[in-house]
Amino acid sequence: MIEVGAYKVADPDDIETPAMLVFADQLDHNIKTVGELVGGSEHLFVHVKTHKSIDVTRKQLASGVAGFKCATLKELEMALDAGAPEAILSYPLVQKSKVRRFAALAQRAAIVSAIASAPAHLEVLGAVAQERQQTLRVMIDLNVGMFRTGVPLDAATNLYRQIAQHPHLSPGGLHLYDGHEHICEPQARQAAAERHIRDAQCLKATLEGEGLAVPRVVGGGSFSSLYYARTAGMHGSPGTCVYWDAGYGSKMADLPFKWAALVLTQVVDRYPDQQTITTDLGTKAISDDGPLPSRAKLLQNSEAELLRQNEEHGVFSWPAPQPEVGTYLLAVPWHVCPTTIRYPGAHVIDGHGQVVAYYRHSARDRH
Repeated sequence: MIEVGAYKVADPDDIETPAMLVFADQLDHNIKTVGELVGGSEHLFVHVKTHKSIDVTRKQLASGVAGFKCATLKELEMALDAGAPEAILSYPLVQKSKVRRFAALAQRAAIVSAIASAPAHLEVLGAVAQERQQTLRVMIDLNVGMFRTGVPLDAATNLYRQIAQHPHLSPGGLHLYDGHEHICEPQARQAAAERHIRDAQCLKATLEGEGLAVPRVVGGGSFSSLYYARTAGMHGSPGTCVYWDAGYGSKMADLPFKWAALVLTQVVDRYPDQQTITTDLGTKAISDDGPLPSRAKLLQNSEAELLRQNEEHGVFSWPAPQPEVGTYLLAVPWHVCPTTIRYPGAHVIDGHGQVVAYYRHSARDRH
């Protein structure tokens, strides 16, 4: 039995390490809490990239979320298979073969939107829509300072007009992501989000003043989505909070989420003279995103730091007394989203530490 606070694993010998574990009570807490924080889950378009699981998608759907955001076509397909009433593919499509896949999925019994931030996006979407004699719904993706994707605010109106004027495209609203603003202090975080909210509101008013429909405004990520969701006429788009992780937990300690997805690892060797232990927590087992020392937080020793990481090995600092070779440890990822994709699925652990289910990562693009 492993028992560290509220985290229990009754029979770790039955789970081949390294393995991803989802703790059911903590997961349910996070799904419930995010809805409570915004006055109801109907104000949310949750991002499925964190969990990639149809089982978790169905749990979020049961909580009353308005819809889902997806980064890949596989994620979009999974959300629709789960019964999503509405979904957004929040990644710009430029390859015609992908647009054809998107168009086929958009014929499902749901409202499905693409995003666009450049004329080239509209060209390929429009060409496939015309080819299929189908109308595709398109949202404008706004660049609010991240400079990764998105059209500048001063060019957004013209691009939105082009969607509305196209015979096979339909304006779906506005999408914005302010993921560059990792602001820890709550008041400053809120102020930053509210600046983007005001810009989106002004743009929406301008478009509607021209008689153009703006059916959805979806904004934010884990840092800011709660503020969008609390704003009338907008939806917030949280992702990581469904599982939470050490990175967001350290930067937003004011939020009441719990770590729901951990990695079970094992001590495979140790070096007392070097004050290190070696685990099977290599780059294949946990995300290598973030600073090396903090890529994994060990529940059994919060002071341990990751010193070296290879494909199969993770070497941690750990002075005496050290755990024995064979000891099981629980690691919280610094960034859980790219950790999820390393596993075909996750073992679900109940409050007694028993494995009660296995959540396949249905939208995983690895085979």
